[in-house]
Amino acid sequence: MARDLNRLLEPRSVAVVGASPKAGSVGGTILDNLRACGFSGSLHPVNPKYEEVLGVPCVPAISDLPPEVDLAILAINRNIVLRAVEECGKKGIANLVIITAGFKESGEEGAKLEEELRTLIDRYGLNVVGPNCMGIINSSERMRLNASFSRWFPPGGEIAFVSQSGSLGETLLECFEDAGLGVSRFVNLGNRAGLTENDFLAHLAGDDACRAVFLYLESFADPCEFRRLVTSIGKPVVVLKAGRTVAGAAAVASHTGSLASPDAIVDAFLHQSGVLRVSTIEETLTALRALERGVLPAGDRVAILTNAGGAGIIAADACVQSGLEVPPLSDRLRDGLAAFLPPEAGLGNPVDMIATASSEHYERGLELLLEEADAAIVIFRPPLVFHEPVEAVGAGIARVAEAQPGKPVLVCTLSHAATVEPLVAKLREAEVPTYAMPETAVAALSILRRARELRHPDRSEAAAEASDRAAAAAVLDRVRREGRTGLFFDEGAEVLAAYGIPVCPYAYLSNIDEGAAFLANVGSPLALKIDAPDLAHRFEWDAVITGIGTETELGDAFNRLQGVMNSLNLDGPRLLIQKMIAGRELIFGLEQDPTFGPAVMFGVGGTLVEALKDVSFGVAPISERQAERMLRSIRAFPLLEAFRGQPAVAIPPLVRIVVALGRMGLDFPEIAEIDLNPVIADEHGAVAVDLLIRLSEE
Repeated sequence: MARDLNRLLEPRSVAVVGASPKAGSVGGTILDNLRACGFSGSLHPVNPKYEEVLGVPCVPAISDLPPEVDLAILAINRNIVLRAVEECGKKGIANLVIITAGFKESGEEGAKLEEELRTLIDRYGLNVVGPNCMGIINSSERMRLNASFSRWFPPGGEIAFVSQSGSLGETLLECFEDAGLGVSRFVNLGNRAGLTENDFLAHLAGDDACRAVFLYLESFADPCEFRRLVTSIGKPVVVLKAGRTVAGAAAVASHTGSLASPDAIVDAFLHQSGVLRVSTIEETLTALRALERGVLPAGDRVAILTNAGGAGIIAADACVQSGLEVPPLSDRLRDGLAAFLPPEAGLGNPVDMIATASSEHYERGLELLLEEADAAIVIFRPPLVFHEPVEAVGAGIARVAEAQPGKPVLVCTLSHAATVEPLVAKLREAEVPTYAMPETAVAALSILRRARELRHPDRSEAAAEASDRAAAAAVLDRVRREGRTGLFFDEGAEVLAAYGIPVCPYAYLSNIDEGAAFLANVGSPLALKIDAPDLAHRFEWDAVITGIGTETELGDAFNRLQGVMNSLNLDGPRLLIQKMIAGRELIFGLEQDPTFGPAVMFGVGGTLVEALKDVSFGVAPISERQAERMLRSIRAFPLLEAFRGQPAVAIPPLVRIVVALGRMGLDFPEIAEIDLNPVIADEHGAVAVDLLIRLSEE
C-alpha cells in the first residue's frame, strides 16, 4: 500500500528545527529558502537560543510547536537527532526531512544510530526523508516549497526528480534551470532510512501533474518492488544509474559468472522494468527535454524540414543509423510543397526549403509533412538576411505542434548564438524541444522511440512450462548431504530435465566394452570426457577427447583419459561418454546477483565466449517475449538465422531454456551458478552438451 505523502510534499505548516540567524548555517539557509520561494503556509523555527530567526518568531522546543505542523525539517547536531525524532513522533508530526549527516555513511557508530532511527520511524509510522540529505522542493502550480539548502529553485513543470545524491542533485537542478526544463518536484533521498525511491514512485504514479519521473540512483532499495512499480506507473521513468553492484565473494568457476558485468545486469533489469536508462548528464538533458511535452511517436517515420541542406543530410544519416525511417515523400506531398516553395527547393526527405524560407514556409511545410510522418525534425538557422523576427518561425512551429498533439516535433537551431534565443524561448513556451545540433535532435527522437517501446512493458508472467521442482530438489538435497557444492553431469541432467531442458545422450564407462556398446547404440562421432564436480573447463586439463569414430579410437581415448584422471586430484571422477551433435554452439548460464537475484545469460558458446563477450542478460522472472529479446540482442544473432545452406535455428526451444533457467534460479536461490556450454541448437531444438552447476557455500 502506497504511503500518503501529500502533507510531506504539500505541507500547510513547516517547522525548521535548528534554524539559526548565523550566516551560512544550514537551518537558517533552509528557513530563508522557504521564505524566498513564496511558501504560503506558516513557518515555525525551533531553537532554544533565539526568540526569532530571520524575523520569524521562534519556539524553544518541538513540544512547543502548534498542533497543525505537517512537516518538520531537522538541521541539528547528530547527537540529538534521535531525541528530536521521538519528540516529533509524540507530537504527531508524521513527516520529517532529516538534513543531518553522520549516520551510516560515517562508519560503525553512525550505522548503529541509523538502526535506532529506523526503529523510531517504524514505532511512530513516520514519513522520513534522509538522513544526510539536502531536502525536498516542490514548485508545482499548487505549492511553493523549498525545504532544502539548495541554491536552485526550479521554475516549475511536469517532471519529478528523485536523487540519491545531494551534490549531484543540485548540479542537475542547475543544469535543468540552464536548459529551461520544467522540473517541479525534487527529493534528495540521502541514506534512505525511511522513504525510498519506491515510495515516491508509488506516490507520483497517482500525481496527474507529473508527466515523467527522473531518478538518479547509486543502488536500489528494493529491486523487486521497483520493478513492480515502474511497470505499472503509466508514465516515462528515466534513470541515471551510477555505481556497480558488489561482486560475490565466492570464487566463480563458470563463464556466466566471469562474464556477468554488474552493469550489464543492471541494464537488463532496467530494460525489463520498462525504464529509459541514460548514461550521462548530457543524455539526461536530451531525454528530459524530449519527454517534457509528453508526446511519443506512434511509428518510426521521420520528416525533416530545413533551410540548410547539409544539416538535413546529417540529420537523415543520423536517423537511419538510429533505426528510424526517413521515407520518400508521396507525389501528393511533393505537389503540395511545390505550390508555395521556390523552384530551387529540394522536395525529397529532407525537404530543403533553402535559406530564403520564411516563417510561413516553415508552418505550411511542417503541416504537410506531419500528414504522413510520425515525427518531424525541423532545422532552422537564421540566415544573414532574414526579414522577420526569428520568433515568428518558432510561433509557426508551435502552432503546428499544438495542432498535432500526437506527433513529436523537435527543432534544431545549428547555433548557440544570441540570435536564436527568441526562437528557443518561443518554442520552450510551447514545450517544443530545441537542440543546437541535428545529431542531438535525432538522439532525442531515438529516446522518444525507446520510451514508446518501454511505455507498455511486458507484464506477462514467465511461461508456466511443466516442471518437477520436487525432482530437482531431491537431487540438490542429496548433493548437500554429501557435503558437495558441485554436481556430476548426471545430477545436473536430472535437474535440467525437471525444468524441461534436454541434454545429449550420455553414459558413464567403467570399461571399454561399455563404450563399444554405447557406440553401437548411438553411432559416431563420440566425445569422451572426465566428469567430476570440481573439474571445470575440461579442455584446459586435456580432460576431453572428441571426434571418436571407431572402437579402436575409443579404446585409445579411454586409456589416455584414465591416465589423465589418475594424475588429477579430483573428487570421485568418472569417464563420461556422449554422442556428438552437430549444430550451432550456444551458451546459457545462471548466476545469483547479490542485488537483483537470478540473472540468466545467453550468447554464442564454445571456447571463445570469454574473448568475444557477445552475451546478453535477463533478470528473473523472464517472460517469453523478454527471453526472445535477449536472444536477438547479441551481435552474433545472424549466425542463428539461415545462411550458407544451413537452416535457421529454432528459436522457441532457446526461449524455453532462458525462461526455465530464470524460474529455476527463483525456485532454488542456493544455486550459485549454472553454465551450459555448449548447448547445440539446430532447426529442430537444442540440447545441453556440457554443464556446470554449483551450489552456494552456505
